[in-house]
Amino acid sequence: MNARLHDILKNKSKNLATIITNNYAGAYLNNTKWYKLIDGLTTEFDEIYLEYKLVYDEVIEGYLFDMVDAKPYFLEPIKYKEVEWIAFPVAYEYWKHRNNLKAGKAFFDQDLEAIATKIDTIGKFKTEQFSDKIKLYAYL
Repeated sequence: MNARLHDILKNKSKNLATIITNNYAGAYLNNTKWYKLIDGLTTEFDEIYLEYKLVYDEVIEGYLFDMVDAKPYFLEPIKYKEVEWIAFPVAYEYWKHRNNLKAGKAFFDQDLEAIATKIDTIGKFKTEQFSDKIKLYAYL
């Protein structure tokens, strides 16, 4: 874990309930729904790349999921309730081989139509679809 994320989790996550109450009018996901979403997508696609924003940070991170993490974690040590939104980009840059970072990065594509269809079969979510990504909201 990098120093920025460690500092955020150590300090800002302590005030999570206050941050959510003060900044968002509605919550659209719970741990069960998050878990079903990530599990359904990784089962259907083996791997799924998404970008995410935490409620107490402005930096957008990206991660390639190949399986769902243990509840209540979105991506340990980040809990589901800390995620403001996730986005599935049509194209992304990631490591060619995760076990050999010296191989460098490459560009990959995702099928947004297939992702949107799978999301719809999993449940009802607050989403926005753009030409280059699907954005799914936990809070607004």
